[in-house]
Amino acid sequence: MFINTLPIIFTYTHLFSLVEFCIFLTAIFFLVYYYTPGVTKNWSKKPDKNFYEALRSTWLGHAMLWQAFWPFFLLVNIALYYIDYRVMNVTYTIASWKTVHGMLLLPIVWWANAVWRCSQHTRHKVFSVTARTLTIYLLLDYILRFIISTQYPNTLFDCRLLIMEYGDCI
Repeated sequence: MFINTLPIIFTYTHLFSLVEFCIFLTAIFFLVYYYTPGVTKNWSKKPDKNFYEALRSTWLGHAMLWQAFWPFFLLVNIALYYIDYRVMNVTYTIASWKTVHGMLLLPIVWWANAVWRCSQHTRHKVFSVTARTLTIYLLLDYILRFIISTQYPNTLFDCRLLIMEYGDCI
Protein backbone atom coordinates (compact mmCIF):
# COMPACT_ATOMS: atom_id res chain seq x y z
CA MET A 1 0.00 0.00 0.00
CA PHE A 2 1.28 3.42 -1.02
CA ILE A 3 4.68 1.94 -2.00
CA ASN A 4 4.72 3.35 -5.52
CA THR A 5 1.72 5.66 -5.54
CA LEU A 6 2.88 8.20 -2.98
CA PRO A 7 6.37 8.72 -4.42
CA ILE A 8 4.82 9.31 -7.84
CA ILE A 9 2.21 11.71 -6.46
CA PHE A 10 4.75 13.66 -4.40
CA THR A 11 7.42 13.78 -7.12
CA TYR A 12 5.51 14.39 -10.33
CA THR A 13 2.30 16.11 -9.25
CA HIS A 14 1.17 18.89 -7.00
CA LEU A 15 -2.05 17.31 -5.75
CA PHE A 16 -0.97 17.52 -2.11
CA SER A 17 2.18 17.64 -0.03
CA LEU A 18 3.57 15.09 2.38
CA VAL A 19 2.44 17.11 5.40
CA GLU A 20 -1.10 17.48 4.06
CA PHE A 21 -1.31 13.77 3.36
CA CYS A 22 -0.04 12.84 6.83
CA ILE A 23 -2.59 15.17 8.42
CA PHE A 24 -5.31 13.62 6.26
CA LEU A 25 -4.35 10.05 7.22
CA THR A 26 -4.17 10.98 10.90
CA ALA A 27 -7.58 12.63 10.72
CA ILE A 28 -9.02 9.49 9.15
CA PHE A 29 -7.54 7.37 11.95
CA PHE A 30 -9.07 9.54 14.67
CA LEU A 31 -12.46 9.68 12.93
CA VAL A 32 -12.49 5.91 12.64
CA TYR A 33 -11.46 5.64 16.30
CA TYR A 34 -14.29 7.92 17.34
CA TYR A 35 -16.95 6.05 15.34
CA THR A 36 -15.79 2.50 16.03
CA PRO A 37 -17.92 0.72 18.64
CA GLY A 38 -16.35 -1.12 21.53
CA VAL A 39 -15.25 -4.72 21.36
CA THR A 40 -17.45 -7.62 22.39
CA LYS A 41 -16.21 -9.31 25.54
CA ASN A 42 -16.48 -13.08 26.01
CA TRP A 43 -17.37 -13.76 22.38
CA SER A 44 -16.58 -17.20 21.02
CA LYS A 45 -16.73 -18.46 17.47
CA LYS A 46 -18.25 -21.75 16.48
CA PRO A 47 -15.90 -23.85 14.32
CA ASP A 48 -16.57 -23.84 10.59
CA LYS A 49 -17.13 -27.13 8.77
CA ASN A 50 -15.50 -26.15 5.47
CA PHE A 51 -13.88 -23.28 3.61
CA TYR A 52 -17.20 -22.01 2.20
CA GLU A 53 -18.68 -21.70 5.68
CA ALA A 54 -15.55 -19.91 6.87
CA LEU A 55 -15.94 -17.34 4.07
CA ARG A 56 -19.65 -16.98 4.79
CA SER A 57 -19.15 -16.50 8.52
CA THR A 58 -16.46 -13.92 7.79
CA TRP A 59 -18.78 -12.07 5.41
CA LEU A 60 -21.56 -12.06 8.01
CA GLY A 61 -19.24 -10.87 10.79
CA HIS A 62 -19.14 -14.11 12.77
CA ALA A 63 -15.35 -14.54 12.67
CA MET A 64 -12.43 -13.20 14.62
CA LEU A 65 -10.97 -9.97 13.28
CA TRP A 66 -7.56 -11.43 12.55
CA GLN A 67 -9.18 -14.15 10.41
CA ALA A 68 -10.97 -11.53 8.34
CA PHE A 69 -8.12 -9.02 8.14
CA TRP A 70 -4.69 -10.62 7.82
CA PRO A 71 -5.01 -13.23 5.05
CA PHE A 72 -6.48 -10.88 2.47
CA PHE A 73 -4.44 -7.87 3.59
CA LEU A 74 -1.25 -9.78 2.90
CA LEU A 75 -2.58 -11.23 -0.35
CA VAL A 76 -3.70 -7.90 -1.82
CA ASN A 77 -0.48 -6.11 -0.87
CA ILE A 78 1.62 -8.87 -2.44
CA ALA A 79 -0.51 -8.66 -5.60
CA LEU A 80 -0.21 -4.86 -5.78
CA TYR A 81 3.53 -5.02 -5.22
CA TYR A 82 3.87 -7.70 -7.92
CA ILE A 83 1.95 -5.80 -10.58
CA ASP A 84 3.90 -2.62 -9.78
CA TYR A 85 7.11 -4.64 -10.07
CA ARG A 86 6.00 -5.92 -13.48
CA VAL A 87 5.19 -2.37 -14.61
CA MET A 88 8.58 -1.10 -13.47
CA ASN A 89 10.24 -3.87 -15.52
CA VAL A 90 8.10 -2.97 -18.55
CA THR A 91 6.43 -6.37 -18.75
CA TYR A 92 2.92 -5.11 -18.00
CA THR A 93 0.98 -2.61 -20.04
CA ILE A 94 -1.53 -0.11 -18.74
CA ALA A 95 -4.37 -2.41 -19.79
CA SER A 96 -2.87 -5.37 -17.90
CA TRP A 97 -2.31 -3.21 -14.83
CA LYS A 98 -5.91 -1.97 -14.90
CA THR A 99 -7.21 -5.51 -15.46
CA VAL A 100 -5.53 -6.79 -12.30
CA HIS A 101 -6.92 -3.84 -10.36
CA GLY A 102 -10.37 -4.63 -11.71
CA MET A 103 -10.05 -8.27 -10.71
CA LEU A 104 -9.06 -7.25 -7.18
CA LEU A 105 -11.85 -4.71 -6.74
CA LEU A 106 -14.69 -7.08 -5.76
CA PRO A 107 -12.52 -9.10 -3.35
CA ILE A 108 -11.48 -5.80 -1.74
CA VAL A 109 -15.16 -4.88 -1.30
CA TRP A 110 -15.76 -8.30 0.28
CA TRP A 111 -12.73 -7.82 2.53
CA ALA A 112 -13.72 -4.31 3.62
CA ASN A 113 -17.20 -5.53 4.53
CA ALA A 114 -15.80 -8.51 6.44
CA VAL A 115 -13.32 -6.37 8.37
CA TRP A 116 -15.97 -3.84 9.35
CA ARG A 117 -18.41 -6.50 10.49
CA CYS A 118 -15.80 -8.57 12.35
CA SER A 119 -14.03 -5.62 13.95
CA GLN A 120 -15.84 -6.01 17.25
CA HIS A 121 -14.44 -9.54 17.69
CA THR A 122 -11.00 -8.70 19.05
CA ARG A 123 -9.37 -8.02 22.40
CA HIS A 124 -8.72 -4.29 22.17
CA LYS A 125 -10.46 -1.48 20.36
CA VAL A 126 -7.20 -0.24 18.86
CA PHE A 127 -6.95 -3.44 16.78
CA SER A 128 -10.38 -2.93 15.29
CA VAL A 129 -9.65 0.74 14.63
CA THR A 130 -6.35 -0.11 12.95
CA ALA A 131 -7.96 -2.77 10.76
CA ARG A 132 -10.76 -0.44 9.71
CA THR A 133 -8.34 2.39 9.06
CA LEU A 134 -6.11 0.19 6.89
CA THR A 135 -9.11 -0.81 4.78
CA ILE A 136 -9.84 2.87 4.16
CA TYR A 137 -6.16 3.45 3.37
CA LEU A 138 -6.27 0.64 0.81
CA LEU A 139 -9.29 2.23 -0.84
CA LEU A 140 -7.40 5.55 -0.92
CA ASP A 141 -4.46 3.79 -2.54
CA TYR A 142 -6.84 2.44 -5.18
CA ILE A 143 -8.12 5.97 -5.85
CA LEU A 144 -4.53 7.24 -6.20
CA ARG A 145 -3.74 4.38 -8.58
CA PHE A 146 -6.75 5.33 -10.70
CA ILE A 147 -5.61 8.98 -10.76
CA ILE A 148 -2.11 7.94 -11.80
CA SER A 149 -3.33 5.65 -14.57
CA THR A 150 -5.73 8.21 -16.03
CA GLN A 151 -4.11 11.59 -15.40
CA TYR A 152 -0.38 10.81 -15.09
CA PRO A 153 0.35 7.56 -16.96
CA ASN A 154 3.80 8.70 -18.10
CA THR A 155 5.00 8.76 -14.49
CA LEU A 156 4.56 5.00 -13.98
CA PHE A 157 4.45 3.45 -17.43
CA ASP A 158 7.14 3.60 -20.09
CA CYS A 159 4.87 4.80 -22.86
CA ARG A 160 7.60 4.74 -25.50
CA LEU A 161 7.51 0.94 -25.44
CA LEU A 162 3.74 0.60 -25.44
CA ILE A 163 2.71 0.62 -29.07
CA MET A 164 -0.67 -1.06 -28.62
CA GLU A 165 -1.83 1.11 -25.73
CA TYR A 166 -0.17 4.36 -26.77
CA GLY A 167 -3.55 6.09 -26.63
CA ASP A 168 -3.60 5.51 -22.87
CA CYS A 169 -0.39 7.51 -22.46
CA ILE A 170 -1.49 10.71 -24.19
